[in-house]
Amino acid sequence: MLARMLIAESLSKTFGPVRAVDGISFRVAPGEIVGLLGPNGAGKSTTIRMLAGCLAPDAGRVTVEGRDLTADPAARVRLGYAPEEPPLYDDMRTEDYLVHIARLKGIPAGARRAAAAAAIAAVELQANAKRRLGILSKGNRQRAALAQALLGDPAALLLDEPTNGLDPAQVANLRDLLRGLAARHAVLLSTHVLGEVDALCTRVVVIHRGRVLADEPIERLRDRAKVTRVRIRLRDGTPESLVAALPPGAQGHVEAGCAVIDAPPDLRPALVAAAEAKGGLRELVEERRSLEEVFRDLIAAG
Repeated sequence: MLARMLIAESLSKTFGPVRAVDGISFRVAPGEIVGLLGPNGAGKSTTIRMLAGCLAPDAGRVTVEGRDLTADPAARVRLGYAPEEPPLYDDMRTEDYLVHIARLKGIPAGARRAAAAAAIAAVELQANAKRRLGILSKGNRQRAALAQALLGDPAALLLDEPTNGLDPAQVANLRDLLRGLAARHAVLLSTHVLGEVDALCTRVVVIHRGRVLADEPIERLRDRAKVTRVRIRLRDGTPESLVAALPPGAQGHVEAGCAVIDAPPDLRPALVAAAEAKGGLRELVEERRSLEEVFRDLIAAG
């Protein structure tokens, strides 16, 4: 179903000798908050700028509601984009700024003030509607940027590092706001902060060096973290012999005289049996893997 869906197909972009984005594909549907996750320099901002129509891809295409942004540039009006550094006009009042953006987006003159008021209400910025943007707090400036992205009821919202520089209370408030918006809009959130993805997103697209390494529900990423790490020390025998005899589904290495093994919890009896067979179990210490470790493993493998 293409209604209100954003699709990236084999997007590529090169800057001189640098291939910033290399064949990226994914899709975002209403009801989803998809995290575009990767380390600094992974190609996140280049990707989101191509999705927004700010950059033309060298190859591939972007479609929103089935309309190709390159073949039909007018389709860009169906996207709401809030860049990492929102280009706000500091001398304008919030309400006037949004009326101005509504005009740029082609909203009819008689409907602009109502559209601005609706966007202000949607991001809970009513108390700052008459204030100049230049004196707003960082959090309220982010809300103003989100309000302009909402003008025209876009099919998809593209948010580049929307919580950057916010304090914890502002981050929590913005998360609540985005959860409410996701029911009507396809939401793509670009970030390098794994905790943000874990707290907010329903699905994650991990990119590195311009390529997609993973595209999966956030629950599946959490499941990867359930694979626990154990450190096993033998009474006799060598840890190398234990690592060589690990059952399928487990992998390990030797570190400081111990066999360090990554394996699902249901393999624990098999690991104990292997340790007994290779010299006897002297010590077993369990460590839980974090999502940060899972993310680092994905990046290292990519």
